Amino acid sequence: MLIRELIQHRLDSSIKVFNREGLRIADLQIKTEYQSIKQYLLDFHGESNGCVAIKQHKDYRYFLTMLACMEIGIPYIPMKHDYPMDRVEQIKEDSKFTILIDDTKIEELLNYKGKINSKLPEVAMDQIVYVIFTSGSTGRPKGVIIQRKALENFFAFINEDFPAVTDQDKLLQVAEFSFDQSVVDIALFLTKNVTLHFSNFENNIFKMGFEIETHRISVLNTVPNTLNMFLSDLVADRMDYTCLQHLFLGGARFSHGLYIKCQHYFKKNVDIYNLYGPTEATVYCHVKKVSYHELNDCFEGNVSIGHPLKGVTAHIVLDGQIAPANVRGELYIGGIQLMREYINNPGQTSKALVHFNDETYYRSGDLAFKSEKNEFFIVGRSDDTIKYRGFRINLLDIDSYISRISYVQDSVTLAIPNELTENQTLGFIILKEPKSIKEIKKDLAVLLLDYQIPEKIIFVDKYPTNVSGKVCKNTLKAQYLESLNKVKND
Repeated sequence: MLIRELIQHRLDSSIKVFNREGLRIADLQIKTEYQSIKQYLLDFHGESNGCVAIKQHKDYRYFLTMLACMEIGIPYIPMKHDYPMDRVEQIKEDSKFTILIDDTKIEELLNYKGKINSKLPEVAMDQIVYVIFTSGSTGRPKGVIIQRKALENFFAFINEDFPAVTDQDKLLQVAEFSFDQSVVDIALFLTKNVTLHFSNFENNIFKMGFEIETHRISVLNTVPNTLNMFLSDLVADRMDYTCLQHLFLGGARFSHGLYIKCQHYFKKNVDIYNLYGPTEATVYCHVKKVSYHELNDCFEGNVSIGHPLKGVTAHIVLDGQIAPANVRGELYIGGIQLMREYINNPGQTSKALVHFNDETYYRSGDLAFKSEKNEFFIVGRSDDTIKYRGFRINLLDIDSYISRISYVQDSVTLAIPNELTENQTLGFIILKEPKSIKEIKKDLAVLLLDYQIPEKIIFVDKYPTNVSGKVCKNTLKAQYLESLNKVKND
């Protein structure tokens, strides 16, 4: 079923949506408000080729605005409500969006009484459905253009590959709409008719746990870091999560340490899906259902990302050639879910999209290998590979080994350039139980070569995260450098 038909069918039936206060929104209210938003966009933007920017507080009206854009065929740009104006202006400069729908503007849309039953414009599969701007950690944010055919393929995957998710399930909507992980929630709502509960999470893990308990949430779509916090001993032992049945994990690395936690706490009672994909390949392009058998799911501390979705092609490329099984190289992604380009940025587009094997591929920058069983494993990033004392090491690879230690809850290894060793390596570790640095380095010596062991071990209670819930390594590094400066000044 096409996106437009899915939306029309969904809004013609009973709609189970609960706001952030836990109150159900009446069907009539949703349908009336949706019609007003849709009619406004049709009357004022239906024939335009420009984008609509959405910058509201995350609630069901933001959700309705996106659905209206999808149904009509208007490209939209999702933003967080608290984006600074400099960033908004930067996005406007790149995208040339024509309308900004913020918390004030949405009131105008909700009270609009325009034409009735305007004919929807024709939509084509190569039309833009949305533009998501990346976090900009490597410089100016880039707007990723996703076409309708790519999103159609992704929705078909959600519809076909998860038959156990039904209209009896309750989904906690956690992800920000500016983060494409939230598209999974949209797809589950449209294709599976799940009940949608908007979360007040805001990085408060106890609040999320309370919502899961109170609403008896059965489906959770989140990043591994959030689940890691949820399954920490301090939190998990206080929560009743027996209602959870389906976990969609993606947007960051699923560590071996988290895998062990899932084995311990869920014991095969929860369907866990490890999903992988850059924004440039439309949300996710690989999936692995966790079997809870380590030999089937993991290799050398890396959790499998499984196989490409239908319509997606993937190769491990080394020195311009497809690498043999078990040989590491860069993951190239092609096929129907590939982005069209970075909006108004041909320079960055030409760097990211390459011609290989007579097709266009996205260079993911992820170091990976494919097993003899044709399963894919991510082992790090090309920019996480550094030189230390003349040796080449990968920081994510080190994390995968540190996380194997039973008393380690999580690990993030960073590097700071210096003249003596090329880089100083720092291991930021969250412990399950008290340990000394000496004890940790002794245990690491069993797993790692001497030059792979982080020079400095730093204990932390939690990691700083960005708006997507991913660990923000730049902030972590800045906090460390700031602490050094403070010590010097004192």
